Amino acid sequence: MATGGSDVSTRHTSMSLLSKTKRVSTENKSIYDIALSVFKIHKVEISDAINTTFPFFEYLRDHGFITNEIYKESLQSSKWHGVQEVIYDVLTELEKTFDLSLLRALFSKVIMKKYRDLSNIYKIFKTGPWSRPLGTSSNAKIFTPCLELQGMS
Repeated sequence: MATGGSDVSTRHTSMSLLSKTKRVSTENKSIYDIALSVFKIHKVEISDAINTTFPFFEYLRDHGFITNEIYKESLQSSKWHGVQEVIYDVLTELEKTFDLSLLRALFSKVIMKKYRDLSNIYKIFKTGPWSRPLGTSSNAKIFTPCLELQGMS
């Protein structure tokens, strides 16, 4: 009998954990969707704030966001077109494989130091709805830690 009760308790706990995992997964998807939407909305402002190719393209290439081929094409293209136009095109390509790690790269210490106009856009991401705790049992902020910069808080 005691074993049966234990099985029921274990099943209940497992089902509870599964339910919580699905809820967190859904909340994370919502965070992703909102972050992607904000990224799309502010793509022009982001590209306008990045007025030189170095170190932006190098950072993206070195961290695996763009290939060496895209890196070289973008540098060539920036010789004939405005840098911001080429940056916009690269951001449009990155949008297709968008991940929150892209925001971490975009707002990294080295990039923020070089392109100070990104600070206003960073504030939008930092204070969005994803920076609040998710669910009633979570006290952790999900999105903000991925963007926190040393000295930028």
